[in-house]
Amino acid sequence: MAAHDRAAYEAFPGPDFHEVLAWIHADLCPETYVEIGVHSGTSLAIARSETFCVGIDPEPQAESFPANSRLFRLTSREFFSRYDLRHVLGGKAAGFALIDGLHRFEQALEDLHNLERFMAPGGMVAVHDTIPLDRETSARERTTEFYTGDVWKMVAWLHRYRPEVEMVTVTTAPSGLTMIRGLDAERRPSAPDDSISTFARLEFDYFELHRNEFLRTILNRREPVADFCRGGRRNSGCR
Repeated sequence: MAAHDRAAYEAFPGPDFHEVLAWIHADLCPETYVEIGVHSGTSLAIARSETFCVGIDPEPQAESFPANSRLFRLTSREFFSRYDLRHVLGGKAAGFALIDGLHRFEQALEDLHNLERFMAPGGMVAVHDTIPLDRETSARERTTEFYTGDVWKMVAWLHRYRPEVEMVTVTTAPSGLTMIRGLDAERRPSAPDDSISTFARLEFDYFELHRNEFLRTILNRREPVADFCRGGRRNSGCR
C-alpha cells in the first residue's frame, strides 16, 4: 500500500481529491448531494452544512455522519431498486453526486445512469479512480490494498457513446477525478447492447495506447476546476 501511495502522489502532485471535492462544493453550492461509496465518511463531511446529503454504502466505516445527511446501508443497486431518489431528497433533484463505490466499470456506469434520472439541470456527477496507476491495481479482480479497479473504462465508454456530455478529469491524487455535466436521461442516446461487455473486456494496454483519445485532463488547480463547474461563466460562488 505504501509503495502504491507514494507512486500515486508522485504522479499527481498538488491537492488530493478531497480538496478538489471541496472546491466543487464551493463552486456549485448544491442544495443536495448524493454520495455512492461513503467509506470513512471523509468525503461526505466535506459538503457544506446547508447541503442535504444522501450517502449510499452497504458497509460504511464511519461511526458518525454530518447532521444534515441521511445514510442508506445498501448497495447502490439495492438503493435504486427500493427508493425514489427525488423523494428521498425531499422532492428536489440532485445538484451534485460522487460515484466512488464498487470499483467495476459496469457498476460505475450503472450508478451514473441511475443518478442521471434525478440530476438537476446544471448538476454535476464526479467519478473517482478514473486514472489508473498501473496494471496490477486496476485489474478487475482485486489483489492489492491500493485499488482503482477498471473504472477508467467508464470515461472511454462515455467518450464513445455519450459525446453530448461534457467531461474533464482532474489530475489529482491518488487516482484522478472525472467531472461530468450535461447529463439528461430523456435525451440519452442508445448504445449497442454489447457495448458494456465489450468495454469490460478491455485490458490495461488499451488505456496506455488510447488514453489521449478519450481522457481529457485539466490541471489540479483551483481555477480550471472552477471554470468547469461554472460552465466557463464567472460568478462569486456561494452566497
